[in-house]
Order: sequence, then C-alpha cells, then structure tokens
Amino acid sequence: MRSLSLVVLPLLVCSPAHAQETNSFRDWSVTCSPEASCSAQMNGPSTQFSLDRSEGAPGWYIRFDFSDPLPDPDRPLTLLIDGSKTVLQAQSGWSFTGEAGRSFVRGNDRVRAALMSSLQDGTQLIVEYIDVTGEPRRQLFSLSGLSASLLWAEEQMGIVGEKRLAATPEQDAVDAEAATDIETLSIEASAVPAIVLERHQQSSACEALDSELMREIPPLISRVSDTAIVYAIPCVAAAYNVTYRLYLRETGEIGGLQTLYFPQWSKAYGWSGTDLLFNVALEGDHLSATALGRGVGDCGTQADFTFLDYAFRLNRYAAEEECRGRLPADWPVIYEHSKQPQKSPT
Repeated sequence: MRSLSLVVLPLLVCSPAHAQETNSFRDWSVTCSPEASCSAQMNGPSTQFSLDRSEGAPGWYIRFDFSDPLPDPDRPLTLLIDGSKTVLQAQSGWSFTGEAGRSFVRGNDRVRAALMSSLQDGTQLIVEYIDVTGEPRRQLFSLSGLSASLLWAEEQMGIVGEKRLAATPEQDAVDAEAATDIETLSIEASAVPAIVLERHQQSSACEALDSELMREIPPLISRVSDTAIVYAIPCVAAAYNVTYRLYLRETGEIGGLQTLYFPQWSKAYGWSGTDLLFNVALEGDHLSATALGRGVGDCGTQADFTFLDYAFRLNRYAAEEECRGRLPADWPVIYEHSKQPQKSPT
C-alpha cells in the first residue's frame, strides 16, 4: 500500500550498527535500542498494538498500527478492557499520524491515565471500530505480559520507579486532506466487503469469481464521495469483452447497499436500462464503459459518467451499430450532457 510521508518518533529509529535488546513476557515482546528507547508490542490478526517510550519523553505512547482496511478516521475507536469501555473520539481521542495505518491515542490527561492503569491491570483489550468500507471490526489483544514488558523496558532505560504515564506525541494529527488520502488509499487496497459479495452472488447470474477464467480479473474499487464507494465486480468474460455489475456502498452513519443500473441505447429499441457494463474503467468519481462489437473495436457503444451526490450522471453516449472501420472516437454521439437544451427561465 502506498503511504504518506512517515512521521517517526525517536524511539522507532535504531541504527543497524548497534544491537537491540529484546525480551518476551508471555504474549508480549519488548525491544530497546542503544538510544534508550523501547517499544512493547503485541500483534493481533491485522493490527499491532504497542506502547512506546523514548528518552526524555513524559510517558508512554499508546499506538495502533492498523492494516487495510483502516478505521474510518472520522469515527471513534471503542476500547474495552475486561468489559470497561472507553470511547475515543476521532481526532481528539485518537488520530492517524504520519504513515498510513499508524495511529496514536490522544485524549486528555484523565483519559490517558485511566487507560494506562486499566491496561496494566487488565487481561484483554478489545478494539472496535467501523472501517473505511463501512464494515464493523473487532480485534482482540491479550494484556498478559504487558506490565512485565514495561518493567523490563524501564530497567533498560534506568527509569524504574517513575510513575507510568501515557503521553501524547508532539506530532500533530494529519490534516483533513491527508486523512482523506489515507482513507482513499486504504479503500482501494482493500478487498470487496462480504456484504457486497453476498449481494453479487445472490442477485446475479454472473460466473463464479473463483472460476478459472474469472479469478484472473480483479474487481474495481473507487471512492466516489466522502461517504460512498463503488465496486465493479466482473460478471462474464468473452473474447474481447468483460461485463461488470456495479454496486454502491454507503459508508456514512445510515449506510446501505444498492445495485446500480445504467442507460443503454440501440436504434431498434431506443433507451433502456441495464445492470451490466462492458470493459469498465473506474477512477475517482469518473466511470467509463465500452462495449466492443468485434475485436478491432470499430463498432459498439461507449459511455462516460460522473458521480454526483448519490448517482452517476450520463455525460456522453456514442454508438456505432454497423462495423465500418471507425474507431470509438469517431462513433456517432447519441447523447451529450453539455449540449442538451436548457429550460427557459420561468
């Protein structure tokens, strides 16, 4: 996954010329570098949970390194420690910082102090959140060995006896534009959610995605608005055409999933609707589809769309029903949005 510029805390930098000290305590491992920085870590199914401390820092940083799909950066993280709940609001309670996927607990002194105490006394941490594709996620982490790991690290750093505090990194949270980039990259790197695959399998007559032919054709995924993602899933493959069925997933508070339908035109039947598009290209909020009447591409249909608010608007539709050697750029234009007559003002 492509990442943004990485903001690195001093404790995470270690010259390869110097040996690290590493130890394990039950489910936790801890590593200290010669620069007097230590990191206690526990790996979950797709997330690393860590407590980090660097020389001169006012306390331990509570860190989560998430993998795709990432948590929605505009929604809270819920932490359950042996059933005791703490809700960390987006930005103020937790935030991404630097490299995509890296996040830190923030909050006020009281919240961090309570978390630090609960983590040391607890047996299990559960992290719950809504990811960027709108799916609820739940990850479990054992806390067995955390306190021993922190004590060993403090011995290496020569700070045994100091009060254990949870600190906030000096680095600011990423700004809104960077958070949007992180979210978009994670969406595009993620797999198709189970709810979308289930709709595709149950409501279409498409070929199985794991068939010998279809498994080589990846789905297309694009974020088309702040709260909507489009998934184009291959349906049938022929010699020079692949048809796709498209689904719109709302990721906002209400959410929802719908199958998308598009206009199609022929000289014999005029305009009608279809749930299949040929040879789709999907980038951001722009969608195009080209049906080839034969391999040389001198007949067929070509359509361009833009996503607006909650649906795709048809921008341009061209069609060449007779194969006469003209390529798509020269096909007759049946409809063009910018050239439609405007209504007279009333």
